[in-house]
Amino acid sequence: MKTKTLEYNKETTKITLNTYDDGFFLSETDITEAVLTLALEKLYDDYGLEQGDELHIMKKMKSRRNEDKSLGSVTKIELKK
Repeated sequence: MKTKTLEYNKETTKITLNTYDDGFFLSETDITEAVLTLALEKLYDDYGLEQGDELHIMKKMKSRRNEDKSLGSVTKIELKK
């Protein structure tokens, strides 16, 4: 069975679309730039911003309670056919 995964690797800073067949790796496509462009377009649309407007994003520190929920260095979303 072919499986596709959408993965973010913190070490390489890449978002990739990977294909596996029965657990064996077949291919990896770097989609980082496309995903970031789409995400920024959506944020600008959501907040009604125009070209030239600034969008400030801040990452807040996790509380101790949420530290246990860390996903580690690779985040993976699996899509099965």
